[in-house]
Amino acid sequence: MLARLLDEWRLADVSFEEADSERARAEAMLRQLRAREIVERTYWAENDIPFSLRVKAVETGLWSAEEAIDGLRRIDFVSRHVFVFHHLRLFPDASLRAVLALVRQPQPGDGAEWFADEAALVAVAVRLARAGQHDAALDAICALSARRGEALRSCAPYLSEAAMARAISELEAWLPGAEPVVAFLVGCDSLPLVPARDRERARGEIVRLRAALEAKEAEDGPRWGFSARKRAAEAFAVAGMFEASEAECRGLDNVDDLLSVARAHPGESRARIARLALERARTSRYLAAALADTVAVCPALADEAIACARGETDPVTAAGALLRIAAHLGEPRASALFHEAFRRIEPLGDAASDALEWIADWAADHRPSLAERERAVLGERVAQAAREAEARGAPAPVEAAESRLGELLFGPKHADRICTDRGFESVLDFAEHHAAGDHLALVMEFARSLQGERRARLARALLQSGEELYDSPAFAELFFPEEQRGHLREVLVRRERLADVEILYTLERAARLATGAPRGVLLSLYLDEVRERGGCVRLRGLFTAASLAEGDQRAALVDEVLAEVETCEHLSEEDRVEAIAAVMPLVPAARAVDLTGRVLDAVAEGQIGRTQAGDRLMAIQDPVWAVLPASRWEPALRWALEEGAEFFDWTSWRQKTLPHEVRALLEVHASASSPASEGGDDASPSAAEPDAGGAGGELSPAQRLRRWVSEAASLSEAERTALAPEIDAAVRAVLAQPDVKDGVLCDTMANLPDASLRAIWSTRARADAWRRTIDISDPALFTYLPSEHYLHADAVLQLILRLGGSSALCDFGRMLVGLRHESAA
Repeated sequence: MLARLLDEWRLADVSFEEADSERARAEAMLRQLRAREIVERTYWAENDIPFSLRVKAVETGLWSAEEAIDGLRRIDFVSRHVFVFHHLRLFPDASLRAVLALVRQPQPGDGAEWFADEAALVAVAVRLARAGQHDAALDAICALSARRGEALRSCAPYLSEAAMARAISELEAWLPGAEPVVAFLVGCDSLPLVPARDRERARGEIVRLRAALEAKEAEDGPRWGFSARKRAAEAFAVAGMFEASEAECRGLDNVDDLLSVARAHPGESRARIARLALERARTSRYLAAALADTVAVCPALADEAIACARGETDPVTAAGALLRIAAHLGEPRASALFHEAFRRIEPLGDAASDALEWIADWAADHRPSLAERERAVLGERVAQAAREAEARGAPAPVEAAESRLGELLFGPKHADRICTDRGFESVLDFAEHHAAGDHLALVMEFARSLQGERRARLARALLQSGEELYDSPAFAELFFPEEQRGHLREVLVRRERLADVEILYTLERAARLATGAPRGVLLSLYLDEVRERGGCVRLRGLFTAASLAEGDQRAALVDEVLAEVETCEHLSEEDRVEAIAAVMPLVPAARAVDLTGRVLDAVAEGQIGRTQAGDRLMAIQDPVWAVLPASRWEPALRWALEEGAEFFDWTSWRQKTLPHEVRALLEVHASASSPASEGGDDASPSAAEPDAGGAGGELSPAQRLRRWVSEAASLSEAERTALAPEIDAAVRAVLAQPDVKDGVLCDTMANLPDASLRAIWSTRARADAWRRTIDISDPALFTYLPSEHYLHADAVLQLILRLGGSSALCDFGRMLVGLRHESAA
């Protein structure tokens, strides 16, 4: 379906280019926008399907491998790569070439940010080699960079001699042109494949590259988490070149790096590297962990590690090291070290409370024989921990799902009611109509403990709940295979619908742009959507609609807002006051006086946050301030100024006509709260422009656009017409760059000539330019987020209005409403 939609979108792109009238252009634009809406909503819905559901859909046969691959094309590329890497086993050998294309090539909507994930490519290459598809495996290897040697080494056991020879030949031809760090990594990974006679030459090349990387790190700073010397030492060890590996280890200082290499060594060479690690551990900030890890790698060094721990001056650190070492030793040495650690900690008292806690934990895990004093001290510590948990309000641990569910439904005193027939009926009702999240998991655990008819009835109730059950460990136990498939099928049907998109903001902005009859049409669409919502969304939508309406419709909407303020149960006082303040400028002054009292009381009593208090008072009309006595307004205004004067919009307050007493109180705080730069020279519009100018101070296209917009108001129509070709050239220069530069187009849209707008639409609205939104700060013109719809809605709607007229704006609104109803059906 998606391929068909993209084809229809491309046909609409052609129609837009060929349109010879405003009406034809509007029809083409609406077709483009409808295709975009469905494609975006399809992709967002697909991205919302969890990995676990995809896996179960394939395992149960609800999806074929081809359908699963098609779904992966519609999710973001990072998630796509992760899924392939972790769940490659799901795909049969016959589908591996399609999977390779999935991770090797960008899919529609990936955009310029796409990259091939090398870990996923390596996994696919190995599967292809094991399946005997050697040509495809070699293609996958050739697509790699830093992991090319790793892939070749992993595929080697499965490749034919001819394929292996070809792979090595291609690697040798490619390696000289690779970046030094890539050549180093590939050389390390492929070292085991080098013939014995050439190993010394390969070693010399790896050492040369390692030295070059270390020299560069000395200049630029180290790469976090990467040590070229450790990497070389590991590579030599894996290839059996233990002397070369030891030589590299002598230059390592990190204990973890040394022990990592030591694990790849046998016998005496392992002990020598571990002893080197022990020497480094003596000066480590993490002495306890370093000593314990060293003993884990080489138990023969236990005596030396214990001596080092005993020499530590800090008793807490020494005790921690002894306990960690003890965890890697057998009896009786482990118990002896435990007692020694206790003797070091116990005299410290409360100063070592935390240390006593993990000594108690160690004793609980390893159960050494305790002396009477140890038992008393550790017992008190455990009791203290329980008291601290109780003081924090932590619930007592209850393991049985039956008891926990009984307490949830009937309270602690009557938890056993769950076993009665009436209690079980309550459980059935709870499972079918109320359980979700942790409570749902609790019900499923309870169901596992049942037998016979009760188990079957509770399982049916869970299936009828509409909740998603497939992730629970009890899912396979509670339901028959056909019931599992049916449940998964229902979940997939819900998940595969077009994503639900919040269109209220876009409809509101469209109504603000339109005038006359088109505004009435769009306002009607907006109100229909608002009245389907509840709570704050409905209330804010109503007072927004009131601000857009006129005459009798405005008056009716104001009455509806005020009625909603009084009757809606799910509103805070702050929400109610926000609504009252929003409609106050829309009512006659006499009525506004009555409403003002509610606002003033809420502000004076601190029911409005300090960041919003100034805005709520700003909504009071100037004539109302004139008739209010000081005793009525002063407490609220004084509270707002003392708590949040820095959040006042001082410019707007100065433009109000206020009584002398009000203005005097405001001016006392204004001088202290206004920014230091107020009244100074404004920065030029291009000062914050991220695009640097060219050589010799030449302005970039984006800077030219911003400068032109800042000067446009002062230009005559003839001057604006004369500058149009230059502006059009600047717009096209911005369009030639990736859409990450679209911020300037969105900011200047209202002032651009029609020819520039057509160029913007032609370039950015076409199917082949579409890509999924990366994040909420994305400056691309058509940034699409279900929770916000078009992030840059004003710019998109300006384009529709200017290029297609008011009727196109109305048609766009109708299309959005129709799609929302289709997806909800």
